[in-house]
Amino acid sequence: MATVEEAPEHPDVAFVQRLLDARGPVKERVVVEEVVWGSRFRVHHRVADAYRSGRVVLAGDAAHVHSPAGGQGMNAGLQDAAALGEALGQALRSGSAAPLDAYAAARRPVAEQVVAFAGRLTALATMNRRLRPLRNLALRCLAVLPPFRRKLAWRLSGLVYR
Repeated sequence: MATVEEAPEHPDVAFVQRLLDARGPVKERVVVEEVVWGSRFRVHHRVADAYRSGRVVLAGDAAHVHSPAGGQGMNAGLQDAAALGEALGQALRSGSAAPLDAYAAARRPVAEQVVAFAGRLTALATMNRRLRPLRNLALRCLAVLPPFRRKLAWRLSGLVYR
């Protein structure tokens, strides 16, 4: 993943090679031999203002969108679906919309956390080349701290959202 002003719809070997030459490892040049699949997309970080409006209830990508950094998008969507299924079942059994309101109240804060975390990871991954050595040093220093590693592992695994 690389942020560029103008990206081709289907990046080819030459385009990816230029990116790596400009932004990749300095010590040893990486050579691109093949692009099996490539595409462009715009990174957006958004959470729906409301998860429920009358009979319309949102879940997954309809409720939140963010960069793929951290790998939490699909997990959050699946957790939304499971929670919504449970809420729908309770609503049908009870005849009350309260479980749907509870679903919305519980899942929106999770999406806000996932989107914020993905935003921070995206900013780290795409920061200015001159600042990367400082970023790398800071991350190496933090990585030796067990509380930091534990917190990061819980966040990346998605277990923090249980």
